[in-house]
Amino acid sequence: MFLQQLVNGLTLGSTYSLLAIGFALVLGLLNMLNIAHGDVFMFGAFLGLSFAMLGMPLYLALILAMVGAGVVTIIIERLCFRPLRKSHFLMPLLSTIAFGIVLQNVATQIWGSEPVRYPQTTEIAQFQLGPVLVSSIDIIILATSILLMVGIDQFVKRTSFGRAMRATSEKPQTASLLGVNINWVIVFTFFASGALAGVAGVLTALVYSQITPFIGIRQGLIGMVAMVIGGVGNLRGAMIGGLMIGIIEIMNDAYFAAGYRDIILFGLFLAFIVFKPEGLFGTKEQ
Repeated sequence: MFLQQLVNGLTLGSTYSLLAIGFALVLGLLNMLNIAHGDVFMFGAFLGLSFAMLGMPLYLALILAMVGAGVVTIIIERLCFRPLRKSHFLMPLLSTIAFGIVLQNVATQIWGSEPVRYPQTTEIAQFQLGPVLVSSIDIIILATSILLMVGIDQFVKRTSFGRAMRATSEKPQTASLLGVNINWVIVFTFFASGALAGVAGVLTALVYSQITPFIGIRQGLIGMVAMVIGGVGNLRGAMIGGLMIGIIEIMNDAYFAAGYRDIILFGLFLAFIVFKPEGLFGTKEQ
């Protein structure tokens, strides 16, 4: 029973990790929070749904949803962040709230406000591994999430463009003087953030089987919780924070009442903000 729930928690938590990494990328680069990130997640889920309903295989729907969600996030950068970089920090924050509401209403107009069931585009197989029952969907979700998490981590750590991202995050003026195209780095970072949200949206739709235009509100908050627990701006911390939340959610539903889920999660969120704002793997700042 415990091992089964642990696998279920890791599967769900891996989608939260992708969301949290997207938050951490933008926050670590610009020191600004994209509140519309959860709605980009929702839009990516619906894009994947639309492509799947056209008869496309899951991998193609996933790729196209990634690209579509990434483009939406570039639009957010151009409208909500670039014109307001020198404004008070609340201005881009408020503008992303407005953009998120617009995105919800656009999704409602296109796909309706009722829950929509994700079509079964692949045959689901079940595998018995000792006491644990794992489906092919679980394997797809875990494999895709782990591949993307490791890929983005290694890209930022080991590539020249990743070094440019880190330099822009730490000292943008110095990076610009050294020849780094700051605007291009920012655009790419936003695209990567949105692409991860799009993938998380499609994978979450596979977990829950149905989605609504308002699913991004709670999922976006969960992504923030995961980022704060792991350490604000810390990519590896965001990964671990997402996995922890997935395990906590599933264990709560398995052994306690589902009604305690949000009390525990957001109580934990508050506790970290008040008593350990640097998170588990972040750095203390004055």
